[in-house]
Amino acid sequence: MAAALARLATVHPLEDTLLAVLRELAGVSRLVVACSGGLDSTVLLHLCVAVRPTLGVPVIAVHVDHGLHPDSPVWAARCRAAGERLGVPVTVLRVDAAAGRAAKGVEAAARDARYAALAQRLAPGECLLTAHHRDDQVETVLLQLLRGSGPAGLAAMPRVASLGRGLHARPLLGVARSTLRDYAVARALDWVEDPSNADPTLGRGWLRGHVLPPLRSRWPGTDAALARAARHCADAAAIVEELAAQDLTLLATASPWQLAADALAQLSWPRRRAVLRHWCTRQGVPVPDTSRLDQALGQVAHARGERTPLVAWPGAAVRRHRDRLYLDPGLAPLPAGCTVPWPDATRPLSLPAGLGELVLVPGGPLSAGLAGAALEVRFRTPGLRLAIAGRAGRHTLKNLCQEAGVPPWLRGLVPVLHADGEPAAIGDRWVCKPCAATTHDAGLALRWQRPPWLDHWHDAPVRRPWGAVTAP
Repeated sequence: MAAALARLATVHPLEDTLLAVLRELAGVSRLVVACSGGLDSTVLLHLCVAVRPTLGVPVIAVHVDHGLHPDSPVWAARCRAAGERLGVPVTVLRVDAAAGRAAKGVEAAARDARYAALAQRLAPGECLLTAHHRDDQVETVLLQLLRGSGPAGLAAMPRVASLGRGLHARPLLGVARSTLRDYAVARALDWVEDPSNADPTLGRGWLRGHVLPPLRSRWPGTDAALARAARHCADAAAIVEELAAQDLTLLATASPWQLAADALAQLSWPRRRAVLRHWCTRQGVPVPDTSRLDQALGQVAHARGERTPLVAWPGAAVRRHRDRLYLDPGLAPLPAGCTVPWPDATRPLSLPAGLGELVLVPGGPLSAGLAGAALEVRFRTPGLRLAIAGRAGRHTLKNLCQEAGVPPWLRGLVPVLHADGEPAAIGDRWVCKPCAATTHDAGLALRWQRPPWLDHWHDAPVRRPWGAVTAP
């Protein structure tokens, strides 16, 4: 009893803060503390060890070595040593943060590499804890404001979010850094100082040294006010997301990669922007900046007739065809005459440019004799005229695609299977007469296992079922 009372007497308010956040996380089986060796993460690690008996959840730590500083091996070793003292296993992840420095800058490249490694490391039921505090939140709000961000950006860092297969929580987000320092000093904790934290050539370093001190001097409530503004923006962003999700449901088509363009035009301009942002996020492609977003809404969403305008940005593009908008993950066009040999028809054939793979399976409209033919797949073959099983005359690939509603930019991506140099099948939709199975032929079927954005590569109904196709 005396030991329990002594324990209660020494409970620090930071432990209560941590417990309050962690108790809101449902289904967490293990806590993974991101430990840099600096003041903030050192305090967080100690707090997690202190509340571990109360929570009854195991605690481990992970240190990410970016390789950007000559002392980084020393910092990793100190994290391991701290874990040993506290009885916490520490894993060191090494990442290459130099790859994106030219395009993103040092801070962004390091952050992206770090979170990519941590997301891959998380297992279901695990929650990553990072030691972001109120000062970090204030800096993030100011940086986002200077970038011209909207409510979602100005909401800065969320307290809890999904990451990989687990969760990411920032339980100290409402705590001032000075409070963390007081805790560390009172408990004689040991930590390392990363010189980049005060580097004025970096955005956060400049804010810490030149912007925030005079702001705090003139307005002592600066940190609290900016953190409160971030919470207001988070509420506003959540409402916008809810409305965008509802609008997206109303604009939905058979494919999540297509939207009803005319219905989109009925929405107000801000709602259209919100829908396109939400659409990109939902499909996992980069969200365009405001300029490209407005360009997409103006040039693509309002196109008429057979025009197929394109607005592209790194990692994605949006187009219009007929009454639909199409989103794709930034395709690179295949060269004319692109040919892929298929030496073994018993094995799937991987197609170039992320177009999936082709598989021949028993039971279908293609002649079983194809299995012994010299097979290859061609793309963008000009002047090709085809005799299609079940139809009279000969047809160009362009005419077939037009009739089936295949958008022009996808026509060059449709694989045309050739057997002994002659066309045999176009994708998994058309079979050419010379290669069609007879009534008594068990036959083969060509399956095109497409990436999700190509699931609905045509929107017209099939003229007749495969089983009805017979050789003339």
